[in-house]
Amino acid sequence: MSNTRYSAMSVHKRLWGARSIGRHVLCSALLLLAACSSGGDSGPETNSPLSTPMALVVNQDDTTMTTVRLDGKHSPVISTLSLGPVQADAIGGVTFSLGEWIFATNTESNKVAAIDPVGALAPILEDFLDVNGPVRLGQRPTRIYRDPVDKEVLWTMNDGDPVTGIDTLRPCNGGSFSVLHNSHLTAGGEKPHVVTTSCLSGIGEHFIAFSRPPAVSQEIGFVSSKTTGVVEVVLADSSFGNVRYSPLPVRIDLCNSSNETALGYPACGGSVTTPNHSAPTGMFWSQATGKIYSYLSGYRTVVEINPMSLAITRTVDIAPPLPSQTVFHSVGITPSGQALFLVGEDRSDPGHVFGTFGSIDLTAVGALSATELPFPRLSDIRPARFQFTPDGVRIYMTQSNDVTGLTFEQAANLRKDLLLIFDPSFISLVFELALPPAEMHAMDLWITGPHGAGSAKGIVVTNATPGVNGTVSLIDGATNTITSIIPVGKNPKQVTVYYFGLAASDNQATPTW
Repeated sequence: MSNTRYSAMSVHKRLWGARSIGRHVLCSALLLLAACSSGGDSGPETNSPLSTPMALVVNQDDTTMTTVRLDGKHSPVISTLSLGPVQADAIGGVTFSLGEWIFATNTESNKVAAIDPVGALAPILEDFLDVNGPVRLGQRPTRIYRDPVDKEVLWTMNDGDPVTGIDTLRPCNGGSFSVLHNSHLTAGGEKPHVVTTSCLSGIGEHFIAFSRPPAVSQEIGFVSSKTTGVVEVVLADSSFGNVRYSPLPVRIDLCNSSNETALGYPACGGSVTTPNHSAPTGMFWSQATGKIYSYLSGYRTVVEINPMSLAITRTVDIAPPLPSQTVFHSVGITPSGQALFLVGEDRSDPGHVFGTFGSIDLTAVGALSATELPFPRLSDIRPARFQFTPDGVRIYMTQSNDVTGLTFEQAANLRKDLLLIFDPSFISLVFELALPPAEMHAMDLWITGPHGAGSAKGIVVTNATPGVNGTVSLIDGATNTITSIIPVGKNPKQVTVYYFGLAASDNQATPTW
């Protein structure tokens, strides 16, 4: 690391809250040992505060985070923290670091909450991060990513002004990204702080994926901008020294003239500063191919980017050929990195909507092709969010209750409030579980087992309706049954499972973005 490091007690704000000092003194040696462990959720002994698996539930209408313990011991709700003034949909994202800090972005106040997850046996909000000397966090931080190589580094995607997409705090000509850093929750550890904020030329929602050794020699970040339709390249490897986190003067233009004209727009003008309509909405890294993949929702294509040449090498249309009427709307990558998983729906039947699936073999020689899977077709189901277990043995999926775009008959027949469990080896439906009624459901998986290849010990699903106190369903991964339904705050639209050592074990479920 080239970052300046500080003693935990030397920074302007005390690192530990008054309630947490004693716990840190007693547990410092345990923390250091456990943080280096690579095995699942093992480490601290049972019943120690460090071994409690937790679901971090974001109540968007309260701007709070409720922590729910997953081990069934004691009262299920550990605490509820305020993450800033009550503002609609203020929390952009939640993640945690190898240093065992939890971070939550606040898009309205332009801050990131830094949370000690085990202080005084319950999470404690230590600080709201926005400035560090002359360095200021970017405007409207939304998604927050843990760096996959240096896991004490966090990246926030700052989407700028809601109207213009320009970060006026930096100031920039487009959006921006910020880098945060921290180290272990021990005396002498590094307090979470903002390292740098760098401008992007693109505007709109930003997504990032990282090329990673040993498939490539150095770690590089690839940031897409949805509204502009461009990918920018950022130096992420520690070997880059003082210029680490600097964007390169390289912009990968996602514009495609055939797609533009098919959408009724002029052909590409050859300038990366001219916005196009590719609308990148997903970035993925494949360990199998060593390439970056971006899903362009505007074109309904996927492009492959070679991190060595910084150029697009292959493009594939994900729209299946006629007579299929399937429209794929979500793309995810399998844990092995060998394939992209496509999720969509077929609304050609005026009385029913069918959930459908497809795949792209990324290891194929020559041109890439998207294959629609003939089975299963899920009658009266609109697939929504999905996650793979790290071992690739299960896919967990919620379905959408939204009837937008459906006929009256399709809407009347739509099945709602379900958790679907699939075996990806055969793309077969294994189990279907009814959930409490709600407008929408968020999900995360409690993964335990071998390093990087754990399975689901539990599933956490939120039951969220705007303006209403919601609940969390805790589901046993072995029996696929709901073991408890726990009241939380208003409109719990996000959930993240956390336990001590999870970042080190690489056993977070594969997300869709």
